[in-house]
Amino acid sequence: MTDRPAAASFRFSDLRRGFALVLGDPEWFPKLLLTGILLINPLVVAFAPGWFSGTGPAWARAAFPWLVIFNAFTFWFPLGFTFEVLRRARTGQGRQLPDWSLAVLPRYAREGAVKLVLSLFTLILPVAVWTTAVWSVLGWSFGLPDGLLGLAAGAGLWAAVPFCAVACCRWLDGASVLSAALNYAENWRRFRARASDYLLASAFLAGVNSVTCSLFYTIPIGAAFGLCLVDTWFGPIFAETVDLPSPQTKEGARTDP
Repeated sequence: MTDRPAAASFRFSDLRRGFALVLGDPEWFPKLLLTGILLINPLVVAFAPGWFSGTGPAWARAAFPWLVIFNAFTFWFPLGFTFEVLRRARTGQGRQLPDWSLAVLPRYAREGAVKLVLSLFTLILPVAVWTTAVWSVLGWSFGLPDGLLGLAAGAGLWAAVPFCAVACCRWLDGASVLSAALNYAENWRRFRARASDYLLASAFLAGVNSVTCSLFYTIPIGAAFGLCLVDTWFGPIFAETVDLPSPQTKEGARTDP
């Protein structure tokens, strides 16, 4: 394991650096707009309140399930796009935001599927277990109000997001999908080495998401921007926990074709 660079202690002293890496791309807005639309279809966001309440127009309520199905076929691509953002942040190679083209869609879909598998075991499952435990112990046993339970459950998501990023970086470095998803001991070792940095980056993502959720219709673009932004931190943080290859890419690591 390499010594932590002195600059790491100042990583979050100037948040403009993270913004500059993403917004420095002259095509950042169309790239993130497309990423957000494919990740969360804006029509799904617009029609969801009426569908769940049963008060929306009949045509919108009829279209909503089909829009959700269509969204299920498109969200693989932005997952792969954000995986490429993480790869570039991890290696420090290439412009931070990758391009969208027909040629990269198969790879985005394939790596998006990998990211979904990793997320199931390192993000969704841990959050589900933590939330169930919180509601069982604090809710059913002590009768705490739902508001407090929601705050406690949110702490699980705060820690699980960077834990999932560690798994993704391990896969990029050549680990198998099963190892990256299920080797919790190794993931935890890497996470614990820079836990404070990971959690600070995750807290910032939560702040971005809270703003975009409050505006509601900006949720898709906000989610895409937030994911790309924190990856500019998650990648370098993980890089400090391993011996980086120099000047060539680490043997076995997954790179652009």
